[in-house]
Amino acid sequence: MNSSPTEAVVVGLDSSENSRVALEWAAEEARLRGAALRIGHAWSMQAYRLPEAYNQEMVDEARKAAQTFLENAAEEARTRHPGLQVEPELIEEGAVEGLLRMSSSGASLLVTGRQGHNTFLSVLLGSVSGGVIAHTTVPTVLVPTEGAPAERGPVVVGVAPGEPEPVEFAFAEAERRSVPLRVVRSWMYPQAFPGYMAVPPQEQARREAEETDELAQLLAPARTAHPNVAVDLRVELGPAEEVIVNASTDASLVVVGAHRKHTHRFSQPIGRVPHRVLHLAKAPVAVIPR
Repeated sequence: MNSSPTEAVVVGLDSSENSRVALEWAAEEARLRGAALRIGHAWSMQAYRLPEAYNQEMVDEARKAAQTFLENAAEEARTRHPGLQVEPELIEEGAVEGLLRMSSSGASLLVTGRQGHNTFLSVLLGSVSGGVIAHTTVPTVLVPTEGAPAERGPVVVGVAPGEPEPVEFAFAEAERRSVPLRVVRSWMYPQAFPGYMAVPPQEQARREAEETDELAQLLAPARTAHPNVAVDLRVELGPAEEVIVNASTDASLVVVGAHRKHTHRFSQPIGRVPHRVLHLAKAPVAVIPR
């Protein structure tokens, strides 16, 4: 009988520290899922190329070094996770194209590293992470470098109206980890002055009741499918990204929808809320495409 995994977790690997952290997270996720771990490492001489600056022997040596680096990482993953099926692949095309190709065949998750917080990265995602999120059709997790996530912390999911995809994914992840699920919904009120929201108590009670009812209906199918998952429902007034991040301080995973809006060539690959959550949350963030 063939007991090989039928699904895979794909992770991108380079020489950075955050990539190594992402690899370890992906390996543990593959173990939890009973999936294979596919490690993709993109190599190219293009980044160092000058006209006629290298010959075929240099190319061969560089490719051999990249293959050795990849194989060593794969062997380390096998050692740390006995029994895990690890499939290393040297990516010949660009990193984004290669990871998308690897995840298009039997993969249920794509994982990349996320650089540490700084002003520049608060505005733009890295080229690989941004390219992957812009085009992937499978859930993608960005893993931060700083610190390990809370292993027994809850899974936190931000749920927008009429968006069931993150809900099912979050329930499945909470059940897989045997941790509670914290479901977050935010709402806003017209501001008389920037940064100040004065909401009449009756209006706040009415809006929170409406949001809670709509959220309960959206969660109903997933609750039926995952009856053992304990659910903590939170409906709060405030910007969605702020509410989600505040609710995720002790989380093992944060889940958001992609909210892709390709309105013009300079559009962000994902919506404002997931983009900000990616850069503010301390835990790994899963972005779920529609």
